[in-house]
Parts: sequence; structure tokens; C-alpha cells
Amino acid sequence: MFEVTAIDERIMDRDIYLRNIVTEKDEECFDNSIGYSDDQNFLFMRIGSKYECRILLIGDQTTEKNEEAYKLFFAKDRLIKIGKYKFLKVYLDKEEYYIVADGIFFNDEDKYILFDFFRKDLLEVDGHITPMYIDQ
Repeated sequence: MFEVTAIDERIMDRDIYLRNIVTEKDEECFDNSIGYSDDQNFLFMRIGSKYECRILLIGDQTTEKNEEAYKLFFAKDRLIKIGKYKFLKVYLDKEEYYIVADGIFFNDEDKYILFDFFRKDLLEVDGHITPMYIDQ
């Protein structure tokens, strides 16, 4: 569960600042859902309100450890479908995130992958999926 602490609005997108109410971790999430749909978007989110959120990490898998790569540990139920895409549920420290499964190389014995991400996006809020990943 996350609480919205701030919203930075722009014309076609925005940054939504969230605080995990359990771990107290602050997250800055990019939201471009309004650019994809007039009615299937996250405009309902309000500062001070609480929501169940899934956060998508945007970046690339890497094979070598470097300063920008993070160890993302797989959840037990690692492969899940949200909308029309398959995602991997991963953990960074105590925080749960998702990455698009397509193009990620791993085997069943792997406990983690190295991933270099540059942005966090809102994937799902209270059961509403960002329009980029909705079943069509």
C-alpha cells in the first residue's frame, strides 16, 4: 500500500511521488497513462490518498556487475501476467517491483538477475492497469 505524497503535473505525463506505508520507502514513479487513454488512466490518484500499486522498473538486464546494475531477487511466484504482458516479480531490498519478462534471460535455478534501470513507472493502481499493457 502506498500513499501519494506529491504529484508533478505536465501536459502529457507526470511524476507521482509515493511512500510505501509499510517500509516507509519513497518512490518517484513516472505516469504517462493520460497520453494513451482518456478514460483508462491514473488521473484519479490524489495527494494524501492510499492505493495498492505495482511499480515497473524500466531498463535492461546486464551480465556484468557494475555501479549502475542492481541485484533483483526473484519472487517465488516470479512469472505473472498483467494485462497482455508477462512480467517478472522481483525484489530490490524489501521492495517489490516488476520488469517486463520479454528479453530477460534466466533459468529456474537463478535466484536473481542483474538489472540496470533508469526509471520507475506506474504499472497498476488499485486494479487499474496502465493502458500500455491492457488486454485488447
